[in-house]
Amino acid sequence: MQGKLLVAHPLLNDSFFNRSVIYLTDYSKDGAIGFSLNFKTEFILSDIKSNIKNGHFPIYEGGPVAKNELFFLHTLGSQISNASKINNYFFIGGDFNELTFLIEKGKVKQNQIRFFAGYSGWDENQLDQEIKNKHWLINAPSNAAFFGNATENLWKLQLTEIKKTYGIFGEFGFDPYMN
Repeated sequence: MQGKLLVAHPLLNDSFFNRSVIYLTDYSKDGAIGFSLNFKTEFILSDIKSNIKNGHFPIYEGGPVAKNELFFLHTLGSQISNASKINNYFFIGGDFNELTFLIEKGKVKQNQIRFFAGYSGWDENQLDQEIKNKHWLINAPSNAAFFGNATENLWKLQLTEIKKTYGIFGEFGFDPYMN
């Protein structure tokens, strides 16, 4: 499951996870960790780290856990030491000083990195039970292209990729029970 996308079921009624697309960075018998890709906050990196030149990268709400901590998911690989490899496309974390140096030199593009305040976490068997209860649909991306998608359309695009007819749910209002 690591490296896959959790796509909220269209009828999921949850205050945080409704219409979310979560990238799973860790999945084991002990639990799972991921980051919501489509909830952009009003903040940018330079709001949090004011000394970073070119810090115009949006901050996303990664999940309801550890919301006061900053995490980053990227495609920069070995350009940042101590980054943990998730799969052939994505890495999590790494040396923040090296990253800020690359940002200040203009060597990092927005489609290569996302910053998150907080993360989404599940205890042992919790995510498996939620999937069994059809709270989540699973998509296995074949590359990193989804990382560049506009966040407003990401949920609809992922639903359509899973099953073309699911895309209609992306046309409905935020609460499908109100349509």
